Amino acid sequence: MYSPLRNTVWPTALALLLSTAIFQRATATVGVLDIDDLLHTKDQQTFSSDDSDSPWSHDPHCTVSTSLSTLGRKYCVYTSNFTGPTGISIITTPRIAAAAAPLLDDNPLDNFLTPAQAEALYFNAPPYKVVDVPEKGGKGVVATRKIRKFETFMVDQASVVVDMSLERAVSREENWSLLRVAVERLRKPGVVRELSAKHADGREEEEDEGEEELLGRLEEDVMMTNAFGSQIAETKFRALYPLVSRINHACHPNAFVLFSRAGISMAVKAYRDIEPGEEISISYVTLGQPYPRRHDALKRWGFTCTCALCSLPTQEKTASDVRRSLIAQAETKIIEFWQAGKPTEAIDLTHEAIEIIKDEGLEHLLTDEYALLAKLYLLIGEREKAEHYGRMSFDLLADMGFLGHDVDRQRVELDIENFLEMVGDGMREVRGTYVQEAEDEEV
Repeated sequence: MYSPLRNTVWPTALALLLSTAIFQRATATVGVLDIDDLLHTKDQQTFSSDDSDSPWSHDPHCTVSTSLSTLGRKYCVYTSNFTGPTGISIITTPRIAAAAAPLLDDNPLDNFLTPAQAEALYFNAPPYKVVDVPEKGGKGVVATRKIRKFETFMVDQASVVVDMSLERAVSREENWSLLRVAVERLRKPGVVRELSAKHADGREEEEDEGEEELLGRLEEDVMMTNAFGSQIAETKFRALYPLVSRINHACHPNAFVLFSRAGISMAVKAYRDIEPGEEISISYVTLGQPYPRRHDALKRWGFTCTCALCSLPTQEKTASDVRRSLIAQAETKIIEFWQAGKPTEAIDLTHEAIEIIKDEGLEHLLTDEYALLAKLYLLIGEREKAEHYGRMSFDLLADMGFLGHDVDRQRVELDIENFLEMVGDGMREVRGTYVQEAEDEEV
């Protein structure tokens, strides 16, 4: 399940929005409720250590790179069995490990849930269960009750985190060795090893290899099949979230993932209402792509998608692909209209794009589209309409969790200019053209 684009529904505005003081989330006070309680089953024991000065529960296990580009660089396994339900092992350099160590205290409850939501999730039966899905050749996750649209219903923490540069820095055998140690040192290594490994690089497990070689490759195959792309301490990693990894792919999923600011934890939210008994799905690839591009992107997992969207009759699938292509081309055409001095056409096309997005069920794309429409209206002096669509963008960002779990939107007085400035630079070229035309008219 690895992909550098696994958080596929985040709008382009997200990074800027989260960096501003106006939308900073408050830190939740959870009292006696701890993340380990939320993630652990009742029979799990809490790990303790006599060494309170170190975040790591084991001595680092290291190797030195012999690759020309990283010659002499040390890569080590750092394990903390004080973090999350299984512990966490990080494979990286000593410098990056030191930067990542403070992030181990990142509490997912502060990122994803209010205290009341956390207690409701913990003190009641989970709204999902892991089941066998024979038609997909493995496990999957189904809802055990109705999950409401935009509800945060699953929280997970990474068990194994691997620096992206490792693969080119050490030999494959050294990589296997580090991964074996990383998994073995976890409180519950079986949680990782029992995950599917059959879709790594699109290859099935080779039964004719010796047992030792297969074991040496197992952890790598599990990572390549199930890991997400994450960023921790400003470094790109592959991160394995064991619970979320049980969720299967669909090109038109009913759920999506959110990463914590630290990158250590993850939540899953409902994209729409999910009925009891319905399989929960997320997208392994960027949402909104036409069928041929989705099909190519999924090849690395070694399966052909048979989800409802991919199984449409040819005529309907073609129509969907045309709509998705139009959505992808719309912003460029909108800017062209504006630069040609045709603001009415630009606004009309934005409205059309919004309707097509709704028809395709790509609701996450509406955040940027509403903001774009608000900018256009603001530039032609229709402030009331600009504020209306700006608020729609803001509200949808809040609903999807991109502004934190505790935003009180009723108390937020939206400054439309500042908000649209934060949403991104997609319309800077438009604004520059507008200002230049205004100056020309004054002359």
